[in-house]
Formats: sequence, C-alpha cells, structure tokens
Amino acid sequence: MAGRILLNNSLSSSEHQSNRLDPIAIQQAQELVYEFFIKTVNQSPSETVLLEFKALFIDGEEALNPNAVQALGQIIVNNNEQIFVNTIKRSCYILINNWSSKRNYQAIQMLIQILGESSNHRSNRSTNANYLKSWLKRFINSEDYQEIKLFAAPYNTRNQGYWSHRYTSYLLVPQYLNTSNPIEQRELAKKTAQKLKEKFNFDLAMYTVRCDSNSTDQEQTKEKCINPTSIEEDGLINLIKETVATNLLFSYTNYANIFIQQTKNINYNNFKQNLQKYLNLSIRSESTLEIFSANLSQKLDRLYESYDEDRLSVDLLIRTCRRVIEFLLTEDNQEPSQLFIQIVNQNNPLDLVIPLLKIILICKYVRNHLDACLAQLIRYYEDYPEQECQWFINFLEVFNIVFAVHTENVQYSLVKVKDAQPDNQKVIDLDSYRIFPQLKGVDLQDADLSGTDIRGSNFSDADLRGANLSCANLSDANLSLAKLKKANLSKAILNGTKLTVAHLHSADLSGASLWDADLRRAQLQQVNFRGASLIAAQLNHTNLQQADLSNANLKNASLNRSNLREANLYHADLRKAQLQHACLSKADLSKTNLSDADLCHTDLQDANLEGANLNGANLSGADLNRANLNGANLSRTDLSGANLSNTDLSYTLLRHVNLSNADLTNANLVGANLFNTNIEQAKLDGARILRHSGISEKMLSVLQEKGAIIQEQVFQV
Repeated sequence: MAGRILLNNSLSSSEHQSNRLDPIAIQQAQELVYEFFIKTVNQSPSETVLLEFKALFIDGEEALNPNAVQALGQIIVNNNEQIFVNTIKRSCYILINNWSSKRNYQAIQMLIQILGESSNHRSNRSTNANYLKSWLKRFINSEDYQEIKLFAAPYNTRNQGYWSHRYTSYLLVPQYLNTSNPIEQRELAKKTAQKLKEKFNFDLAMYTVRCDSNSTDQEQTKEKCINPTSIEEDGLINLIKETVATNLLFSYTNYANIFIQQTKNINYNNFKQNLQKYLNLSIRSESTLEIFSANLSQKLDRLYESYDEDRLSVDLLIRTCRRVIEFLLTEDNQEPSQLFIQIVNQNNPLDLVIPLLKIILICKYVRNHLDACLAQLIRYYEDYPEQECQWFINFLEVFNIVFAVHTENVQYSLVKVKDAQPDNQKVIDLDSYRIFPQLKGVDLQDADLSGTDIRGSNFSDADLRGANLSCANLSDANLSLAKLKKANLSKAILNGTKLTVAHLHSADLSGASLWDADLRRAQLQQVNFRGASLIAAQLNHTNLQQADLSNANLKNASLNRSNLREANLYHADLRKAQLQHACLSKADLSKTNLSDADLCHTDLQDANLEGANLNGANLSGADLNRANLNGANLSRTDLSGANLSNTDLSYTLLRHVNLSNADLTNANLVGANLFNTNIEQAKLDGARILRHSGISEKMLSVLQEKGAIIQEQVFQV
C-alpha cells in the first residue's frame, strides 16, 4: 500500500544483511526526515506538526510526505535500533527548538506526552513489526527520553513534578557539554538552562524586595510573593543578609584577585600550598576545617606531581580547579565523594558552598564543570524521596542563593534603616539593615548592533543609550531596567522581550514588532511607535506622554494606569485594549479603533476622538470633559457616570448607549443618533439637541425639562 511503512519481522539474517544500506544512504535518509520536520514546523500550526510526527513515527499512517515515509522506511528496514533512536531524537529537538523560540510551550508538552504514550499505542504498521514497538518502548524508558522531558520543566510551576525537576538548570548542563548530542539539543539545553537561571535570579531579587520591605504601597502588597527556594522566608532573608554582610567584612572577589596576582609567577607546588590556605580561610567551623584541611591536603600533594617545579599555567590552573571541584563533590562522576559526605554531615552547607564559590572566583572557566558535577549528584540522589534527602536539597538551595549573590547579574546591598549598637563592633546587626538588590549592566552606549540576531540575550540594566539596534532580533531578550534613551530600534523584532522599567525616552521604535512584550513601568516619553505592532503587549503604568503611536497596532494591549497625555494615536488599532484609569488627556485619538476597549475611569479631557470607533467600549466613569467626539461611533458604549460636559458629540453614533448618571452639561449633541439610548437619565443642563433628530416630541419635552436646549436647526454657536 503506497505511503505505508511495511515491515516483515520474519526476515532471515541473510535477508537483513541484503537490506542494509551503506552509511551515506542512511545519512541521506535521516536528512530527508529532518528536512521534512524543519519545513513542516515552520509552515504549519503545531497541531498539524504533532499529527504528522505521530503518524510517521508511531501510527504508520499514509497521509504523509512520501519522501519522509520512504526515508524512515529505509532507516527501519536497515534494522539498526540506534540509528532509529538518533533519528527520532533529533526530530524531537528540531520541533522543541522551534516551538521554544516561539514560546509555544503547550506543543512541547504535547510532544512529550505523545512519546510517553507511544508504547501503549496500537500501530497501523504490519503486525510483524513488533520489534519497532520494542524500540519505541526502550526509547521512552531511556535517558534520551528523560533528557527530552526536562524541556517541559521551565513551563511548570516550582511545585510541579518530582523534587529534582526544580534543579533542571543543572541537569541540562551535561546535555550541552556532550558533543555527541545533536546540535539542536545542545543549543536548546544551553538556552533553557540559562533561562532557568535568569528566572531564579530575577524571582529571588523580586521576592527579597517585596518581603524585606516596610512599604505600605497597596498595589505592592497585593502582588503575590513567590519564594523561588524551599527555604522559609525568615531563613532566606537572613541567609542573604549574612552572605552580603560577610562579603562586606571580607570580600571574596577582592581576595580572589589578590590570590591570582600573588600566584602568577610561582611554581605549581607552591601554588597548591597557597590554594589550600586560600580555601581554608572560608571555613568557620573548626571540626569542618580539620576534615577539609586534612583530606584536601593529601589529595593536592599528590595531584600532578610531575609538574611541581613547573611555573603555573592557565591550563594547569583549569585542570587543578576541576579536580578540586571533583574532590569536593564527586570524584567518579557518579557517587558523592567522601569529602562531600563528611562536610555536609557537619550540617553547615556554607562550609562547602563558599570554597566552591572561591574556586569559581579564581577560575571562571570551570563553572560548567561545577554545574555538571552537581547534576551528577542530583541524578544520584533523585532516586531517594524528598524527605530522605532534605539535607542535600538544603545544600543546593544555599548553593543557588550564594552563587546568585556573588556571581550573577544582581548586586545585593545592605541598606541601614535604623540605628543599633551591637555588643561586638565587628558584627553587623542584620535587623538594622534591609536588602536592596540591583541589576548590573554592561556599557553599550552608541554601539552598532543593527541587524544582529541576539534572541534570548540578557541585557538587563545595560547602557544602550544611542545604540543602533534597527532590524535586530531581540525576541525573548531581557532588557529590564535597560537604558535605551534615543536608541534606534526601528523595525526591530522584540516579540516577548522583557522591557520592564526600561528607559526609552525619545527612542525610535517605528515599525518594530513587540508582540506580547513586557513594558510595564517603562519610560516611553516621546517614543516613536509609528506603525509598530504592540499586540497583547503589557504597558501598565508606562509613561507614554507625547509618544507617537499613529497607525500602531495595540490590539489586546494592556495600558491600565498609563500616562498617554498628548500622545498621538491617530488611526491606531486599540480594539479590546485595557485602558482603565489611563490618562489620555489632550491625546489625538482621531480615527482610532477603540471598539470593545475598556476605558473605565479614563481621563479623556480635551482629547480628540473625531471619527473614532468606540463601538462596544466601556467608558463608565470616564472623564470626557471638552473632548471632541464629532463623528465618532459610540454604539453599544457604556458611558454610565462619564463626564461629557462641554464635549462635542455632534453627529456621533450613540445608538443603544448607556448614559445613566452621565454628565452632558453644555455638550453638543446636534445631529447625534440617539436611538434607544437612555439619555433622559443623564445630566442635561445646557446640552444642545436637534429637534428633528428622530426623538419623539414627548421625549424632547422630558429632556427640555431636565435643562436641555432643543434647537430647531443646525447653526454655529
């Protein structure tokens, strides 16, 4: 049957041999499968891609690309299980990598689910192809499938899944260090691990700010504080304070720099002795120091003895630091080392974490090796229930916090909030201080980065003032707190980019794509957004005063409490936008599409809404005093309680509008279509209404009694 993979499990060994293809033919067949999925995932919705994947690898369906079917058939008939595993594995990473870049996390989880259920699925292939079902079963029980499952971890909450999943950033390290893995897998593993680390660092900083604060700001207190660790709040805050305070009294970074300078021109044997002293100084417990010193001294003395009289080189430094990490964690890359067990049994994780930190401070090149060793320990202990290895989890949490404070892009400072005189002047009274985290940034002023692909990069707090980023791809990048004043971001791709609290005063973002971008509390005064796409963008509490948003697409955007005073929104698309309590005073909203937008309690004083479409909008409680609504479409609009005094509503479409308790004092309603509108429930002193406007004489009398001026004809006032 055409298009179906038919296999016969009863082939003799000689027939199997005759069906075997040469390696080049097999490689070509694999490439055809990969090309099929690359093309499909870029051109089709994820639902279609998942159906195609399931049909090809699991169901054996006919409705597929015939070239892909034939190619996979050749791979299967070749009867080499490892080649089949490599093919399905790389196909998975092609799809996951693509969906990850598009933030289609549901598709990734569905793919993992489809694979997990494949061994129980009834295939349409030949009944003699049972061994293929065995291949799939062994695949989903293999380490390869467990590695694929890790890529669902970033999209689950901290409390979902087994305890080891909380440390996925470490478990991914061996994947991107293994050069035998597909390039798609390595790139994805590195990117995902970095994303998880950045999320932890950001969440830790935000949690610290919110919890260690006396702020009475109502909005802040409403925000849910999510602890990114398993350490209780008081213990976490005190640990961060203690770590920062210790560093103030004894700077690990400065001491590391001194150590590097002092060991530049000495021989290797002297270096090992100095290294021992350098690491010993960080241990406060005498019992731990005795264990640490005795064990490490013996191992260092015997380490690379043939180089003892040689001058220390970078290569020798790296090799030594790698070995010391192994002495402290896992010497055989499988089980915990004896030194690790002895130190953690002292119940003070800092006595092990700080030496590891000090190694990284003198040799940053071994950080990946450190993370890989931690991954091995996590794999070793993950077979134990969480309660039984709580001490190990506590060690990992302390490690994460200390390394976040000392090695990542957040600077933690202690700010004194009250005077206190401790008994010991060398001890800092931690209760007198609060933690103040601040993102560190890089200096890229006036840099030319036009057209560059820097997706997912971390530029938090970076100085990009005046930089040229036109046509650059910054999708999913972190630009929170970045300084982008007068930067050129025209036609840049910023989909999903984090720009919270960024400073973009007078920047050029004309024609830029900012789908689902996070710009909350950003400074956007006088920014050029002409023709930009801001669909579903988060713009709450932003300052957009005098910004040019003409012809911009802001459909479904959230602009609650934003300052859009004097902004240019001519012909902009604001359908279903959220604009509650926003300031649009003196803004140009002529010909703007605001249908179904939420403008509840919005300030629209003196705004120009001539010809605007407000069909179905919520304007309850809005202030439209002196606004120009000439020719606007206000059908089905909720204007209950709105201030429309002195407003020009001439020739507006006000059919089926809710005007209960609205203030129409001195408003111009000449020529307005008021069919089925409850205008009699509004304040009408001085409001001008044309007699021949379709309103019954009886109703006109009611309106006149309420203070409305009934005009016989149109005339200028």
